Amino acid sequence: MAPINKPGTNVALGLCILLSLAGTSAGQRWLASWRHPVVRGALVWWAVLFLSALHTWYLTAKPPLGGSFVWTCWYPLALGSVLDDGRWRTRGLIAFAAAMALTLLLSFGMAAGWLPQRALVQSQPFMRNTVFKEYTQQGLATLIFGAMAMAAARCARPGKTRWILGFAAALAVVNVCFVIASRTSYLTLLPVAAYWTWQLLYRRWPGWRATLAMAGVGAALATGLWFTPLVQDRLVQSVDHEIVAYDQHHQATSSGIRIELWRRTLPMIASAPVFGNGLHQWEPLYRRSIEDMPNRQAFMMGHPHQELLLILAEQGVAGLVVYLLLLGALARYVLRLETPQRDIYACLLLVYLVAGMANCLWTDFTHRHVFILLLSCIPLRQQGESSKALDGSPDV
Repeated sequence: MAPINKPGTNVALGLCILLSLAGTSAGQRWLASWRHPVVRGALVWWAVLFLSALHTWYLTAKPPLGGSFVWTCWYPLALGSVLDDGRWRTRGLIAFAAAMALTLLLSFGMAAGWLPQRALVQSQPFMRNTVFKEYTQQGLATLIFGAMAMAAARCARPGKTRWILGFAAALAVVNVCFVIASRTSYLTLLPVAAYWTWQLLYRRWPGWRATLAMAGVGAALATGLWFTPLVQDRLVQSVDHEIVAYDQHHQATSSGIRIELWRRTLPMIASAPVFGNGLHQWEPLYRRSIEDMPNRQAFMMGHPHQELLLILAEQGVAGLVVYLLLLGALARYVLRLETPQRDIYACLLLVYLVAGMANCLWTDFTHRHVFILLLSCIPLRQQGESSKALDGSPDV
């Protein structure tokens, strides 16, 4: 429900927690969930944000603990008490994939004119063919769905099922490139495509032949995207025009706003480099910095559109070091998983990292919940555990 309905998502999560506490063996299930290293990692990041909130309270006398920005980190613990075995976690992934498959079909239906567009398309044309609240949200979620389909196809036996899953992955890429046309999704598609090229080619031709083949495929893909009119317009020409318009006329273009946000964030980081300025302090500091700007309303944003800059501004270098260590530990954990979960979560991590270079995903409700809820479905790897079926084939 995360992409469609914010109140419904919160109600569903609240009911999940209440019913988990009311169920049988609640203590044992919550304790088992606590043992999951991903759950502990999420709670470590909650502790960082909580300490940053206390820092803000000390500086401003106002505790910034409203909303789910901080408390989302507890969801893996709560959901782990319900998704208490590998089957339920797999069903969670399948549920997301099924919802995204329906979203993909609706998006293509809108593009073909078979379904009506949303009413806001008249004022915001770039929201065409979207079911989600915002087109970047849908583009990134569609990439995750495509990675899931590829991971399942890689593990499926040769035959019709593998072809269907491969076709679904191809449809996801087509939707991102030609139907949604989100620039953040374009940039994120490249490392995800590189990951799958590496996985598929090294499986067939280990060594230097795979490296050459991967470089050739990458060059062909980049060239094809570069000369595609829609991609070139959205990713090359429009960016150049936007920067020129911002530089010469100070227009509030998409690229110009980002340059202004990043330029204004650097002094914030310099003023409190070690522990930052405190949770939720970027926005008031930014508002004060643009008070004298003539068209300041057009540049008014709630975050700097860059995940690492936001952490540096609010939690400082200390918070950024913890953040990077947690991401490194998560990547190490993901690489130890069996397929297809290893491929799914490797791509999820890639999507989160690359998209975070041009957006603040953690401050957005849909981005945040899609990431943390999928992370809550990550399997628990135990010593000597195997995810192979009885006949030796991967348990897709």
